[in-house]
Amino acid sequence: MGEEAELKLQVAAEDAERLTDWAKAQGEVKTLPLRAIYFDTPGRALGKAGMSLRVRHDGTGWVQTIKANGQTSAGFFVRDEWEKPVSGPALQIGEDTPLIGLPPQTLNALEPIFEVLVERRVLQIARENTSIEAAIDSGEVVAEDRRSTFCEAELELKSGDSHALFSLAREIDAVAPARLGTVSKAERGQRLLEAVARSFKADPIPLSPSDTVEDAMRAIAAGCLRQYRLNEDILLRRRAPDALHQARVALRRLRSAISIFRDIAEDERSERLRDELKWLAGELGEARDLDVLFKTAHTDDLRQALMEESASSYEAVKQTLSDVRSRALMLDLAQWLATGGWRERSGNKDARNAKVSDFSAMALTKLFKRFKKQSAGLEKLSDAERHEARKLAKKLRYGTEFFAGLYASGRTGKRYEQFLKRLEAVQEALGDLNDLAARPMLLDRHGLADAEVGSQQGDMDELIRRAASACDALTGTRPFWK
Repeated sequence: MGEEAELKLQVAAEDAERLTDWAKAQGEVKTLPLRAIYFDTPGRALGKAGMSLRVRHDGTGWVQTIKANGQTSAGFFVRDEWEKPVSGPALQIGEDTPLIGLPPQTLNALEPIFEVLVERRVLQIARENTSIEAAIDSGEVVAEDRRSTFCEAELELKSGDSHALFSLAREIDAVAPARLGTVSKAERGQRLLEAVARSFKADPIPLSPSDTVEDAMRAIAAGCLRQYRLNEDILLRRRAPDALHQARVALRRLRSAISIFRDIAEDERSERLRDELKWLAGELGEARDLDVLFKTAHTDDLRQALMEESASSYEAVKQTLSDVRSRALMLDLAQWLATGGWRERSGNKDARNAKVSDFSAMALTKLFKRFKKQSAGLEKLSDAERHEARKLAKKLRYGTEFFAGLYASGRTGKRYEQFLKRLEAVQEALGDLNDLAARPMLLDRHGLADAEVGSQQGDMDELIRRAASACDALTGTRPFWK
Protein backbone atom coordinates (compact mmCIF):
# COMPACT_ATOMS: atom_id res chain seq x y z
CA MET A 1 0.00 0.00 0.00
CA GLY A 2 1.29 3.47 -0.86
CA GLU A 3 0.02 7.01 -0.38
CA GLU A 4 -0.45 9.04 -3.53
CA ALA A 5 -0.31 12.86 -3.58
CA GLU A 6 -1.78 14.17 -6.77
CA LEU A 7 -3.12 17.44 -8.15
CA LYS A 8 -5.75 16.97 -10.81
CA LEU A 9 -6.59 19.65 -13.38
CA GLN A 10 -9.52 19.72 -15.76
CA VAL A 11 -8.99 21.13 -19.26
CA ALA A 12 -11.54 21.71 -22.02
CA ALA A 13 -11.33 19.12 -24.79
CA GLU A 14 -10.69 21.84 -27.39
CA ASP A 15 -7.54 22.89 -25.48
CA ALA A 16 -6.04 19.40 -25.37
CA GLU A 17 -3.75 20.04 -28.35
CA ARG A 18 -2.26 23.17 -26.75
CA LEU A 19 -1.63 21.24 -23.56
CA THR A 20 0.05 18.45 -25.51
CA ASP A 21 2.30 20.95 -27.32
CA TRP A 22 3.33 22.40 -23.95
CA ALA A 23 4.19 18.93 -22.68
CA LYS A 24 6.38 18.18 -25.69
CA ALA A 25 8.27 21.44 -25.13
CA GLN A 26 9.20 20.31 -21.60
CA GLY A 27 11.16 17.26 -22.69
CA GLU A 28 10.66 13.64 -23.59
CA VAL A 29 7.03 12.57 -23.66
CA LYS A 30 6.01 8.94 -23.50
CA THR A 31 2.63 8.07 -25.05
CA LEU A 32 0.64 5.19 -23.61
CA PRO A 33 -2.71 3.76 -24.68
CA LEU A 34 -4.73 2.91 -21.58
CA ARG A 35 -7.82 0.76 -21.24
CA ALA A 36 -9.38 0.55 -17.81
CA ILE A 37 -12.32 -1.66 -16.89
CA TYR A 38 -14.13 -0.60 -13.73
CA PHE A 39 -16.03 -3.05 -11.57
CA ASP A 40 -18.80 -2.67 -9.02
CA THR A 41 -22.00 -4.37 -7.96
CA PRO A 42 -25.33 -3.57 -9.65
CA GLY A 43 -26.18 -1.55 -6.53
CA ARG A 44 -22.82 0.34 -6.68
CA ALA A 45 -21.69 -0.96 -3.29
CA LEU A 46 -18.03 0.02 -3.81
CA GLY A 47 -18.80 3.49 -5.12
CA LYS A 48 -21.07 4.21 -2.17
CA ALA A 49 -18.28 3.08 0.16
CA GLY A 50 -15.85 5.56 -1.42
CA MET A 51 -13.84 2.92 -3.27
CA SER A 52 -13.06 2.20 -6.90
CA LEU A 53 -11.87 -1.06 -8.44
CA ARG A 54 -10.36 -1.35 -11.87
CA VAL A 55 -8.21 -3.55 -14.06
CA ARG A 56 -6.09 -1.48 -16.47
CA HIS A 57 -3.85 -2.27 -19.41
CA ASP A 58 -1.07 0.24 -20.08
CA GLY A 59 0.26 -1.25 -23.29
CA THR A 60 2.61 -3.64 -21.50
CA GLY A 61 0.47 -5.50 -18.99
CA TRP A 62 -2.60 -5.59 -16.76
CA VAL A 63 -2.70 -4.07 -13.27
CA GLN A 64 -5.52 -4.35 -10.76
CA THR A 65 -5.98 -1.23 -8.65
CA ILE A 66 -8.16 -0.39 -5.68
CA LYS A 67 -8.42 3.20 -4.53
CA ALA A 68 -9.96 4.32 -1.27
CA ASN A 69 -10.97 7.95 -1.49
CA GLY A 70 -9.45 9.87 1.38
CA GLN A 71 -8.88 13.59 1.88
CA THR A 72 -9.76 15.47 -1.26
CA SER A 73 -9.37 19.19 -1.68
CA ALA A 74 -11.11 19.77 -5.00
CA GLY A 75 -8.16 18.76 -7.07
CA PHE A 76 -5.53 17.86 -4.46
CA PHE A 77 -5.93 14.15 -3.74
CA VAL A 78 -4.30 12.19 -0.94
CA ARG A 79 -5.61 8.64 -0.89
CA ASP A 80 -4.68 5.06 -0.20
CA GLU A 81 -3.99 2.86 -3.20
CA TRP A 82 -3.43 -0.87 -3.64
CA GLU A 83 -2.02 -2.32 -6.85
CA LYS A 84 -0.89 -5.69 -8.14
CA PRO A 85 -0.10 -7.13 -11.58
CA VAL A 86 -2.70 -9.54 -12.96
CA SER A 87 -2.75 -11.83 -15.96
CA GLY A 88 -5.74 -10.36 -17.78
CA PRO A 89 -8.88 -8.18 -17.63
CA ALA A 90 -10.64 -10.41 -15.10
CA LEU A 91 -10.59 -9.65 -11.36
CA GLN A 92 -8.19 -11.58 -9.17
CA ILE A 93 -9.27 -11.42 -5.55
CA GLY A 94 -6.71 -12.67 -3.05
CA GLU A 95 -5.47 -12.25 0.49
CA ASP A 96 -3.23 -9.38 -0.64
CA THR A 97 -6.11 -6.98 -1.41
CA PRO A 98 -8.64 -5.31 0.88
CA LEU A 99 -11.42 -6.86 -1.20
CA ILE A 100 -11.01 -10.11 0.66
CA GLY A 101 -12.76 -8.48 3.62
CA LEU A 102 -15.95 -7.76 1.68
CA PRO A 103 -19.05 -9.92 2.21
CA PRO A 104 -19.22 -12.94 -0.16
CA GLN A 105 -22.46 -11.67 -1.72
CA THR A 106 -20.69 -8.41 -2.66
CA LEU A 107 -17.71 -10.21 -4.15
CA ASN A 108 -19.96 -12.50 -6.17
CA ALA A 109 -21.93 -9.54 -7.54
CA LEU A 110 -18.92 -7.60 -8.88
CA GLU A 111 -19.16 -7.02 -12.63
CA PRO A 112 -17.79 -4.61 -15.28
CA ILE A 113 -19.86 -1.42 -15.30
CA PHE A 114 -17.92 0.92 -17.61
CA GLU A 115 -14.62 1.39 -19.44
CA VAL A 116 -12.24 4.32 -19.74
CA LEU A 117 -10.20 4.59 -22.95
CA VAL A 118 -7.31 7.06 -22.74
CA GLU A 119 -4.32 8.26 -24.67
CA ARG A 120 -1.89 9.22 -21.91
CA ARG A 121 1.18 11.39 -22.40
CA VAL A 122 3.65 11.14 -19.54
CA LEU A 123 6.65 13.32 -18.78
CA GLN A 124 9.00 13.82 -15.84
CA ILE A 125 9.50 17.38 -14.61
CA ALA A 126 12.17 18.53 -12.15
CA ARG A 127 11.61 21.88 -10.48
CA GLU A 128 13.57 23.25 -7.51
CA ASN A 129 14.69 19.90 -6.11
CA THR A 130 11.22 18.52 -6.71
CA SER A 131 10.31 15.66 -9.01
CA ILE A 132 6.84 15.61 -10.57
CA GLU A 133 5.32 13.14 -12.96
CA ALA A 134 2.83 14.86 -15.26
CA ALA A 135 0.25 12.79 -17.11
CA ILE A 136 -2.04 14.33 -19.71
CA ASP A 137 -5.06 12.19 -20.42
CA SER A 138 -7.35 12.62 -23.42
CA GLY A 139 -10.06 10.04 -23.67
CA GLU A 140 -13.62 8.92 -23.21
CA VAL A 141 -15.75 7.01 -20.75
CA VAL A 142 -18.01 4.32 -22.20
CA ALA A 143 -20.95 2.97 -20.19
CA GLU A 144 -23.49 0.86 -22.04
CA ASP A 145 -24.62 3.09 -24.94
CA ARG A 146 -23.35 6.34 -23.40
CA ARG A 147 -20.06 8.11 -24.06
CA SER A 148 -18.37 11.16 -22.56
CA THR A 149 -15.06 12.74 -23.64
CA PHE A 150 -12.64 14.48 -21.30
CA CYS A 151 -9.14 15.94 -20.96
CA GLU A 152 -7.28 16.28 -17.71
CA ALA A 153 -3.78 16.63 -16.33
CA GLU A 154 -2.59 14.75 -13.28
CA LEU A 155 0.47 16.05 -11.46
CA GLU A 156 1.88 13.46 -9.08
CA LEU A 157 4.53 14.44 -6.55
CA LYS A 158 7.37 11.92 -6.63
CA SER A 159 9.69 13.79 -4.26
CA GLY A 160 10.12 17.25 -2.81
CA ASP A 161 7.76 20.08 -1.88
CA SER A 162 4.03 20.08 -2.66
CA HIS A 163 4.23 23.82 -3.46
CA ALA A 164 5.85 22.85 -6.76
CA LEU A 165 2.67 21.05 -7.84
CA PHE A 166 0.72 24.29 -7.64
CA SER A 167 3.42 26.33 -9.38
CA LEU A 168 3.32 23.86 -12.26
CA ALA A 169 -0.50 24.01 -12.30
CA ARG A 170 -0.36 27.80 -12.77
CA GLU A 171 2.11 27.34 -15.61
CA ILE A 172 -0.31 24.94 -17.29
CA ASP A 173 -3.23 27.33 -16.77
CA ALA A 174 -1.33 30.04 -18.65
CA VAL A 175 -1.15 27.67 -21.64
CA ALA A 176 -4.61 26.09 -21.51
CA PRO A 177 -7.23 27.30 -18.99
CA ALA A 178 -7.25 24.67 -16.25
CA ARG A 179 -9.67 24.13 -13.40
CA LEU A 180 -9.26 22.07 -10.30
CA GLY A 181 -10.44 18.56 -10.99
CA THR A 182 -13.02 17.22 -8.57
CA VAL A 183 -14.09 14.04 -10.31
CA SER A 184 -12.05 10.86 -10.60
CA LYS A 185 -12.34 8.66 -13.67
CA ALA A 186 -14.37 6.24 -11.56
CA GLU A 187 -16.83 9.03 -10.74
CA ARG A 188 -17.02 10.04 -14.40
CA GLY A 189 -18.22 6.56 -15.24
CA GLN A 190 -20.67 6.43 -12.36
CA ARG A 191 -22.13 9.80 -13.37
CA LEU A 192 -22.52 8.56 -16.94
CA LEU A 193 -24.78 5.80 -15.66
CA GLU A 194 -26.97 8.22 -13.71
CA ALA A 195 -29.47 10.90 -14.69
CA VAL A 196 -27.95 14.29 -15.52
CA ALA A 197 -27.65 16.24 -12.27
CA ARG A 198 -29.31 19.64 -11.97
CA SER A 199 -27.09 20.58 -9.02
CA PHE A 200 -24.96 19.12 -6.26
CA LYS A 201 -25.67 19.58 -2.58
CA ALA A 202 -22.97 19.24 0.05
CA ASP A 203 -21.75 15.73 0.80
CA PRO A 204 -21.68 14.59 4.44
CA ILE A 205 -18.34 15.26 6.13
CA PRO A 206 -16.87 11.98 7.48
CA LEU A 207 -15.61 13.13 10.89
CA SER A 208 -14.85 10.97 13.92
CA PRO A 209 -14.21 11.99 17.55
CA SER A 210 -10.54 10.97 17.21
CA ASP A 211 -9.93 13.51 14.42
CA THR A 212 -7.92 16.60 15.24
CA VAL A 213 -9.21 20.11 14.66
CA GLU A 214 -6.81 20.41 11.72
CA ASP A 215 -8.15 17.18 10.20
CA ALA A 216 -11.68 18.52 10.50
CA MET A 217 -10.82 21.93 9.08
CA ARG A 218 -9.26 20.41 5.97
CA ALA A 219 -12.05 17.88 5.44
CA ILE A 220 -14.80 20.49 5.82
CA ALA A 221 -13.15 23.07 3.58
CA ALA A 222 -12.35 20.41 0.98
CA GLY A 223 -16.00 19.39 0.92
CA CYS A 224 -17.04 23.00 0.33
CA LEU A 225 -14.57 23.36 -2.54
CA ARG A 226 -15.79 20.15 -4.13
CA GLN A 227 -19.43 21.24 -3.90
CA TYR A 228 -18.60 24.56 -5.55
CA ARG A 229 -16.60 23.05 -8.40
CA LEU A 230 -19.26 20.46 -9.24
CA ASN A 231 -21.89 23.18 -9.54
CA GLU A 232 -19.52 25.51 -11.38
CA ASP A 233 -19.05 22.87 -14.07
CA ILE A 234 -22.81 22.77 -14.60
CA LEU A 235 -23.02 26.57 -14.83
CA LEU A 236 -20.27 26.67 -17.45
CA ARG A 237 -22.41 24.41 -19.64
CA ARG A 238 -25.90 25.82 -19.19
CA ARG A 239 -28.25 28.14 -17.31
CA ALA A 240 -29.04 26.24 -14.11
CA PRO A 241 -30.75 28.06 -11.21
CA ASP A 242 -30.35 25.14 -8.81
CA ALA A 243 -26.63 24.85 -9.55
CA LEU A 244 -26.20 28.61 -9.15
CA HIS A 245 -27.87 28.47 -5.76
CA GLN A 246 -25.73 25.53 -4.61
CA ALA A 247 -22.53 27.19 -5.89
CA ARG A 248 -23.29 30.23 -3.74
CA VAL A 249 -24.17 27.97 -0.79
CA ALA A 250 -20.77 26.28 -1.18
CA LEU A 251 -18.97 29.63 -1.13
CA ARG A 252 -20.88 30.74 1.97
CA ARG A 253 -20.17 27.41 3.66
CA LEU A 254 -16.46 27.81 2.98
CA ARG A 255 -16.40 31.36 4.34
CA SER A 256 -18.26 30.12 7.42
CA ALA A 257 -15.79 27.26 7.87
CA ILE A 258 -12.83 29.63 7.76
CA SER A 259 -14.59 31.83 10.31
CA ILE A 260 -15.48 28.94 12.63
CA PHE A 261 -11.88 27.71 12.55
CA ARG A 262 -10.45 31.22 12.71
CA ASP A 263 -8.19 30.46 15.70
CA ILE A 264 -6.19 27.94 13.69
CA ALA A 265 -6.85 29.13 10.11
CA GLU A 266 -5.41 32.64 10.36
CA ASP A 267 -2.25 33.20 8.35
CA GLU A 268 -0.84 35.62 5.79
CA ARG A 269 -3.27 34.47 3.07
CA SER A 270 -6.53 33.72 4.87
CA GLU A 271 -7.95 37.26 4.87
CA ARG A 272 -7.36 37.74 1.14
CA LEU A 273 -8.98 34.37 0.41
CA ARG A 274 -12.05 35.31 2.45
CA ASP A 275 -12.31 38.60 0.52
CA GLU A 276 -12.03 36.75 -2.79
CA LEU A 277 -14.74 34.30 -1.79
CA LYS A 278 -16.99 37.22 -0.90
CA TRP A 279 -16.24 38.81 -4.29
CA LEU A 280 -17.11 35.63 -6.19
CA ALA A 281 -20.34 35.09 -4.28
CA GLY A 282 -21.28 38.69 -5.04
CA GLU A 283 -20.64 38.17 -8.75
CA LEU A 284 -23.18 35.35 -8.73
CA GLY A 285 -25.66 37.27 -6.62
CA GLU A 286 -27.56 39.23 -9.27
CA ALA A 287 -28.51 36.15 -11.26
CA ARG A 288 -29.66 34.45 -8.07
CA ASP A 289 -31.76 37.48 -7.07
CA LEU A 290 -33.50 37.39 -10.45
CA ASP A 291 -34.20 33.68 -10.03
CA VAL A 292 -35.85 34.37 -6.66
CA LEU A 293 -37.91 37.22 -8.11
CA PHE A 294 -39.05 35.03 -10.99
CA LYS A 295 -40.36 32.34 -8.63
CA THR A 296 -42.67 34.84 -6.94
CA ALA A 297 -43.69 36.91 -9.99
CA HIS A 298 -47.48 37.31 -10.26
CA THR A 299 -47.85 38.56 -13.84
CA ASP A 300 -46.79 37.31 -17.26
CA ASP A 301 -45.33 40.73 -18.09
CA LEU A 302 -43.07 40.63 -15.04
CA ARG A 303 -42.01 37.07 -15.72
CA GLN A 304 -41.08 37.98 -19.31
CA ALA A 305 -39.11 41.02 -18.18
CA LEU A 306 -37.28 38.98 -15.56
CA MET A 307 -36.41 36.28 -18.10
CA GLU A 308 -34.79 38.90 -20.33
CA GLU A 309 -32.83 40.33 -17.41
CA SER A 310 -31.86 36.85 -16.29
CA ALA A 311 -30.43 35.90 -19.68
CA SER A 312 -27.86 38.69 -19.51
CA SER A 313 -27.09 38.02 -15.85
CA TYR A 314 -26.32 34.36 -16.55
CA GLU A 315 -24.05 35.39 -19.40
CA ALA A 316 -22.21 37.60 -16.90
CA VAL A 317 -21.95 34.62 -14.52
CA LYS A 318 -20.38 32.50 -17.24
CA GLN A 319 -17.89 35.27 -18.05
CA THR A 320 -16.93 35.57 -14.38
CA LEU A 321 -16.44 31.83 -14.03
CA SER A 322 -14.36 31.78 -17.21
CA ASP A 323 -12.07 34.51 -15.96
CA VAL A 324 -8.57 33.73 -14.73
CA ARG A 325 -9.38 35.34 -11.37
CA SER A 326 -11.99 32.68 -10.58
CA ARG A 327 -9.75 29.82 -11.66
CA ALA A 328 -6.83 31.22 -9.67
CA LEU A 329 -8.97 31.52 -6.55
CA MET A 330 -9.83 27.82 -6.56
CA LEU A 331 -6.18 26.89 -7.05
CA ASP A 332 -5.12 29.30 -4.29
CA LEU A 333 -7.65 27.78 -1.91
CA ALA A 334 -6.53 24.23 -2.68
CA GLN A 335 -2.91 25.21 -2.10
CA TRP A 336 -3.77 27.01 1.13
CA LEU A 337 -5.52 23.91 2.46
CA ALA A 338 -2.65 21.63 1.47
CA THR A 339 0.40 23.75 2.29
CA GLY A 340 -0.80 26.96 4.00
CA GLY A 341 1.16 28.69 6.72
CA TRP A 342 -1.67 28.01 9.19
CA ARG A 343 -0.58 24.36 9.22
CA GLU A 344 2.93 25.23 10.44
CA ARG A 345 2.43 28.04 12.97
CA SER A 346 3.86 27.16 16.35
CA GLY A 347 1.35 29.43 18.04
CA ASN A 348 -1.65 27.35 16.97
CA LYS A 349 -0.10 23.88 17.28
CA ASP A 350 -2.02 22.88 20.41
CA ALA A 351 -5.29 24.15 18.92
CA ARG A 352 -4.68 22.31 15.64
CA ASN A 353 -3.93 19.05 17.42
CA ALA A 354 -6.87 19.25 19.84
CA LYS A 355 -9.75 16.80 19.42
CA VAL A 356 -12.50 18.05 17.14
CA SER A 357 -15.15 16.66 19.49
CA ASP A 358 -14.15 19.24 22.12
CA PHE A 359 -13.76 22.03 19.57
CA SER A 360 -17.13 21.41 17.91
CA ALA A 361 -19.04 21.72 21.19
CA MET A 362 -17.40 25.08 21.93
CA ALA A 363 -17.92 26.35 18.38
CA LEU A 364 -21.60 25.37 18.26
CA THR A 365 -22.23 26.84 21.72
CA LYS A 366 -20.78 30.16 20.58
CA LEU A 367 -22.84 30.19 17.36
CA PHE A 368 -26.07 29.28 19.15
CA LYS A 369 -25.51 31.98 21.78
CA ARG A 370 -24.96 34.63 19.10
CA PHE A 371 -28.08 33.57 17.23
CA LYS A 372 -30.27 33.64 20.34
CA LYS A 373 -29.05 37.13 21.21
CA GLN A 374 -29.60 38.49 17.68
CA SER A 375 -33.04 36.90 17.15
CA ALA A 376 -34.54 37.89 20.53
CA GLY A 377 -37.71 39.95 20.09
CA LEU A 378 -37.75 39.30 16.35
CA GLU A 379 -41.11 41.06 15.81
CA LYS A 380 -39.63 44.38 16.92
CA LEU A 381 -36.41 44.16 14.93
CA SER A 382 -35.73 46.16 11.77
CA ASP A 383 -35.31 44.47 8.39
CA ALA A 384 -31.54 44.90 8.70
CA GLU A 385 -31.49 43.33 12.17
CA ARG A 386 -33.61 40.38 11.01
CA HIS A 387 -31.21 39.98 8.09
CA GLU A 388 -28.36 39.66 10.59
CA ALA A 389 -30.33 36.99 12.45
CA ARG A 390 -30.78 35.18 9.14
CA LYS A 391 -27.04 35.19 8.45
CA LEU A 392 -26.34 33.80 11.91
CA ALA A 393 -28.96 31.09 11.36
CA LYS A 394 -27.16 30.10 8.16
CA LYS A 395 -23.83 29.96 9.93
CA LEU A 396 -25.33 27.86 12.73
CA ARG A 397 -26.87 25.55 10.10
CA TYR A 398 -23.54 25.11 8.34
CA GLY A 399 -21.76 24.43 11.62
CA THR A 400 -24.43 21.90 12.59
CA GLU A 401 -23.94 20.08 9.29
CA PHE A 402 -20.14 20.32 9.38
CA PHE A 403 -20.00 18.41 12.67
CA ALA A 404 -22.91 16.05 12.01
CA GLY A 405 -20.61 13.03 11.78
CA LEU A 406 -19.80 13.44 15.47
CA TYR A 407 -23.40 13.50 16.66
CA ALA A 408 -25.86 12.04 14.15
CA SER A 409 -26.26 8.57 15.70
CA GLY A 410 -27.94 6.97 18.71
CA ARG A 411 -29.77 9.14 21.23
CA THR A 412 -27.66 12.13 20.33
CA GLY A 413 -28.69 11.57 16.72
CA LYS A 414 -32.37 11.99 17.59
CA ARG A 415 -31.64 15.28 19.34
CA TYR A 416 -29.50 16.31 16.37
CA GLU A 417 -32.34 15.64 13.94
CA GLN A 418 -34.80 17.64 16.07
CA PHE A 419 -32.43 20.57 16.33
CA LEU A 420 -31.67 20.52 12.59
CA LYS A 421 -35.36 20.32 11.68
CA ARG A 422 -36.17 23.37 13.80
CA LEU A 423 -33.12 25.21 12.49
CA GLU A 424 -34.23 24.53 8.90
CA ALA A 425 -37.65 25.99 9.73
CA VAL A 426 -35.99 29.14 11.08
CA GLN A 427 -33.79 29.47 8.02
CA GLU A 428 -36.72 29.01 5.64
CA ALA A 429 -38.90 31.56 7.46
CA LEU A 430 -36.15 34.16 7.72
CA GLY A 431 -35.20 33.55 4.09
CA ASP A 432 -38.77 34.15 2.89
CA LEU A 433 -38.93 37.25 5.06
CA ASN A 434 -35.69 38.62 3.66
CA ASP A 435 -36.79 37.93 0.06
CA LEU A 436 -40.02 39.82 0.61
CA ALA A 437 -38.26 42.74 2.30
CA ALA A 438 -35.68 43.00 -0.48
CA ARG A 439 -38.17 42.61 -3.33
CA PRO A 440 -39.09 46.31 -3.89
CA MET A 441 -35.43 47.34 -3.96
CA LEU A 442 -34.51 44.56 -6.43
CA LEU A 443 -37.41 45.40 -8.73
CA ASP A 444 -36.44 49.06 -8.66
CA ARG A 445 -32.80 48.23 -9.43
CA HIS A 446 -33.90 46.49 -12.63
CA GLY A 447 -36.37 49.19 -13.63
CA LEU A 448 -39.37 47.00 -12.81
CA ALA A 449 -40.76 48.82 -9.79
CA ASP A 450 -44.10 49.47 -11.52
CA ALA A 451 -44.50 45.92 -12.81
CA GLU A 452 -46.38 44.80 -9.70
CA VAL A 453 -48.79 46.73 -7.53
CA GLY A 454 -50.37 46.06 -4.18
CA SER A 455 -49.30 46.09 -0.57
CA GLN A 456 -47.01 43.43 0.83
CA GLN A 457 -47.68 44.36 4.44
CA GLY A 458 -50.11 41.51 5.11
CA ASP A 459 -47.64 38.95 3.82
CA MET A 460 -44.86 40.62 5.78
CA ASP A 461 -46.78 40.50 9.07
CA GLU A 462 -47.59 36.82 8.61
CA LEU A 463 -43.96 35.95 7.77
CA ILE A 464 -42.69 37.85 10.81
CA ARG A 465 -45.07 35.86 13.05
CA ARG A 466 -43.95 32.58 11.46
CA ALA A 467 -40.28 33.47 11.78
CA ALA A 468 -40.65 34.55 15.41
CA SER A 469 -42.45 31.30 16.26
CA ALA A 470 -39.74 29.24 14.55
CA CYS A 471 -37.00 31.13 16.40
CA ASP A 472 -38.73 30.58 19.73
CA ALA A 473 -38.99 26.84 19.05
CA LEU A 474 -35.31 26.61 18.16
CA THR A 475 -33.97 28.68 21.04
CA GLY A 476 -36.01 26.51 23.43
CA THR A 477 -34.45 23.32 22.06
CA ARG A 478 -31.81 21.48 24.07
CA PRO A 479 -28.48 21.59 22.19
CA PHE A 480 -27.55 18.16 20.85
CA TRP A 481 -23.85 18.68 21.51
CA LYS A 482 -24.24 18.91 25.29
